[in-house]
Amino acid sequence: MTTDDLSSRTSVRPSWDELPLPVRDSVQAVLGSPVANARTQTGGFSPGLAVRATLADGRAVFLKGAATDHPVHSMYADEAAINRSLRRQAPVVPVVPVPRMIDSWEAGGWLLMAFEDIAGGHPDLRPGSADLPAVMRLLDQLPKTVSPSPIPDAPTVAAVLGGGFHGWQALADQLADLDPWSARHLEQLAAVERDWLGESGGDCLLHVDLRADNMLMRDGDALAVDWAHLHQGAAWLDPAFLVPQLIRAGHTPAQAEALIADLPAWADAPPAAITSFAAAQAGYWERSSRLPAPTGVPYLRGYQADMAAIGRTWTEYRTGWW
Repeated sequence: MTTDDLSSRTSVRPSWDELPLPVRDSVQAVLGSPVANARTQTGGFSPGLAVRATLADGRAVFLKGAATDHPVHSMYADEAAINRSLRRQAPVVPVVPVPRMIDSWEAGGWLLMAFEDIAGGHPDLRPGSADLPAVMRLLDQLPKTVSPSPIPDAPTVAAVLGGGFHGWQALADQLADLDPWSARHLEQLAAVERDWLGESGGDCLLHVDLRADNMLMRDGDALAVDWAHLHQGAAWLDPAFLVPQLIRAGHTPAQAEALIADLPAWADAPPAAITSFAAAQAGYWERSSRLPAPTGVPYLRGYQADMAAIGRTWTEYRTGWW
């Protein structure tokens, strides 16, 4: 499976017809019209429901959800809570650049969310793409619309990620078989991978998962979708999460960083913290890629192995370690 395939088909999702009848009937009760046509979307890294639907009255909506007893339910509950908070931000100018959530509800043992359907595709992140300016505008606009966080009691990014972003130390403890570069620098990587936590504080609601398939284009603008992780912290972190995705799309590390260099959040970030974060993210991917595949997401580990290699490339660039 190629990298492009990993972007387009990563999950095994239920179709609309496979849902219990009370779940399907609830759409008419909540939205005022039943689903006439539903097309399952296969991208992303969650086994939950994801369908582009046309209602009987002609409206186009995007429906997503998960069973309330499924392990990913809490993530979907967070996404519903986040989007409710963003919907309350609607009078804010500029408006939060996300698709509007129409409603969320529970029925038949499922949590469902209905969003406005965005007809545009995912942005092209490759060098020279006409979509890149829109993606940079998105990164610039996001912190301006969600700082301070509309969910003031959201956990800090350090509290949520601090426990898992120490993959290099875990790999050292496991005496893991590593590629030559990681093996040479394992002690250094383990020593710096937690340093970014001290610079991660802030009151910005963070997406922490900006990838091409978590953005959609509409009328020349990029929107953030799948805001499913509840964190707040320093605004430089969302650009830092995107840098490896730009490298994956064909940019060199220098080119990727040059694209985001003028973002205020990035320009204000301590360089040592960015380097530490690059190492921590690479270690997270390296360690995660070695775990068994979660149910319903058979290609996730392959993607993480690819991203671990990209993360090493970025870390090597920032550290100069050879």
